[in-house]
Amino acid sequence: MTAKLVLKENLVFMVSHTDGDVPYHDQEGLGIYYKDTRYLSILEMKVSGETPVLLTSSCEFNFMGNIQSANPLMRIPAETPGETITLLPRTISIRRNRFIEDGLHERVGFYNYNSFPVRLVLNLRFGSDFRDMFDVRGYNRAKRGEIQEPLWDGKRLRFSYAGLDGQERYTYIVFDHTPDEIIPVTGLNSSTHEVLAQRASLPDSTSASAMPTVHPAAADAVFVLTLKPFTPLAVTYHVIPQGLGNGQNALAHSFDMGARRMKVAYESWFEEATVISTDNEVFNAFLQRSIYDLRILMEELPTGLFPVAGIPWFAVPFGRDSIITSLQTLIFDPQIAVGTLRFLAQHQGKVVNDWNEEEPGKILHEMRAGEMTLLHEMPHIPYFGAVDSTPLFLMLFAATMCWLDSDSLYRELLPNVKAALDWIDNYGDRDGDGFIEYDCHNERGVKNQGWKDSAISLLMADGSLPKQPIALVEAQGYVYAAKIGVAEVLERKGEHEWAARLRREAETLKQRFNEVFWMPEAQFFAQALDRDKKQISSITSNPAHCLWCGLVADDKVEAVVKKLTAEDMSSGWGLRTLSSNAPSFNPMSYHNGSVWPHDNSLAAAGLKRVRHNEEAISIISQIFNAAQRFTYFRLPELYCGFQQDTRYYSAPAEYPVSCSPQAWTAGAALLFLQTMLGLEVNATLRRVILRPYFPPYIDWVELKGLNIGNQPVSLRVSRRDQHRYQLEILDNERDIEVVLMSR
Repeated sequence: MTAKLVLKENLVFMVSHTDGDVPYHDQEGLGIYYKDTRYLSILEMKVSGETPVLLTSSCEFNFMGNIQSANPLMRIPAETPGETITLLPRTISIRRNRFIEDGLHERVGFYNYNSFPVRLVLNLRFGSDFRDMFDVRGYNRAKRGEIQEPLWDGKRLRFSYAGLDGQERYTYIVFDHTPDEIIPVTGLNSSTHEVLAQRASLPDSTSASAMPTVHPAAADAVFVLTLKPFTPLAVTYHVIPQGLGNGQNALAHSFDMGARRMKVAYESWFEEATVISTDNEVFNAFLQRSIYDLRILMEELPTGLFPVAGIPWFAVPFGRDSIITSLQTLIFDPQIAVGTLRFLAQHQGKVVNDWNEEEPGKILHEMRAGEMTLLHEMPHIPYFGAVDSTPLFLMLFAATMCWLDSDSLYRELLPNVKAALDWIDNYGDRDGDGFIEYDCHNERGVKNQGWKDSAISLLMADGSLPKQPIALVEAQGYVYAAKIGVAEVLERKGEHEWAARLRREAETLKQRFNEVFWMPEAQFFAQALDRDKKQISSITSNPAHCLWCGLVADDKVEAVVKKLTAEDMSSGWGLRTLSSNAPSFNPMSYHNGSVWPHDNSLAAAGLKRVRHNEEAISIISQIFNAAQRFTYFRLPELYCGFQQDTRYYSAPAEYPVSCSPQAWTAGAALLFLQTMLGLEVNATLRRVILRPYFPPYIDWVELKGLNIGNQPVSLRVSRRDQHRYQLEILDNERDIEVVLMSR
């Protein structure tokens, strides 16, 4: 896998190689995307026919990338006609600075370190195939619209596409200085051998040979440059997708002003939320990276802030991913949860529709806006094929009310809460056995509708696929926590009878769950039940979510913890998704033995809940140690579950096509911090409870501007010795009660 440079701001994102290029023969889905369409699929730079030599590349701040290159050994024309001179390597600095703001803005800067002038030809190749994101990922598509020839009007280069949905999509390339020549490029065949099939569960993926070839439109912008000795020279261009202007606005503002404006926006992101610090600078860098990555994945919608799932393949609204991210980040900014709740409530299911698996009260799984979705080639209008997004929505509602206790938000969302509860009882549990289940109704839908949604993540003991409907172990935990959490909110609002009914339902579920899902011989919970209520007996990380939700009976906690922390589950780099003793175990798989940081964050929170502090800290430390091996301390969506080898100083192995950054991965660091603090919030009582237990490499944690009921409180928790901690209130103007308790 080639290293990638990822940039994003709001609805536009770009993925390129680290040298800044998007080659036309790319097989990794590189390009500039907007609203599920690839608006630029080719971006290649040559200098006098040569590819610059990459020295360093950075996109640490997500909206901006900096690529430093130099010339190779070159033969270039001399001032005397017909003669050439040898240009020594690394005598010309070639620097690409780029940022995203309603499109891509890039400045290519040159600096000549030779004592003589150098004449070079800069060739920038642009191209667009306007492929839908699903098309790029490898979903079968028999027919596409028409890609038009590129047009140059003397000011702008225009690529366009007449879609089958009747829409014209176009991309403008505008330059601060007119190129010396624009040359159309013909003969490029970008075949569908470029498809990814990133998830193992892609329905209806087909072989590349069976799919039609894509012929992207392309053109070269040529600049003849004379570089004076020790004098800078730059070429600036802008790539503007349809709907974001015609490029003239970009020309009206300087490149430096735009970059500065985005820098200020990032600084404001930190200032408007809880400021978090510890005495460990490396852990601070880990936290800061997570917060930066959350910023890149945040959309500013009319309903408020909303975290999309991940780049590049899932930079769209998700139910499960966005909810879990919002739960993880309450300590940082509860307004993320508010925006997520409002958006998902706005798009809550209204009718029964098997095509997109919509049902009244159900919370969406994924929403897309590309051509294939608009044409109903894909069901993501939105698509509702997830069994867990609805109870997770209720969990987030209850948790947000604990943090904010907003009467207006309560009244606003109460109808959606009632509809979601009704969905759980009436549609989620069609056979009335007390367990929530899923059954995929659409051949293009997701077959496994929990968070482990790949095709082979759920297997019977003999390796066969289970018969649907399926009752997943963690989904029962979410339902339990949802009903308990909503009941607590209702009690605070005076709805005692309704709250009591939800509590009775939750306790009945807990009793039946601990009887039916328990495997006495394995001393663990089954991964799921199939259509015939047979246990799917794989030993997985999923039951850790039930610890987090409080569903595990007291007499089973110790056995579950022992199983989760055994060597077959613990890789040294984190908790595996599947036991290494399982027949289907593969550390390089998507869900059958890999390590997912978000999964580990929920597991650590679950272990903390049942007072297994050491085990929780062990998981946190494993993931933190892994993060230090990745660029910028950025954890990917997942990585391989190979056992850590301390003899040979092994590093965690990357999974080739994981999303990075990923929202619930970024959120993991913040939930780890909340777990270490043992932080519980009750805004109704204006109370914060702390049960701290720190890893040995952290002695104090400081929170400034923690939002409790929209009122700030600032505090520091310090370790006095191994088991004793000290609380210092730094600012508490509204007299919120802060209680430090033993672990």
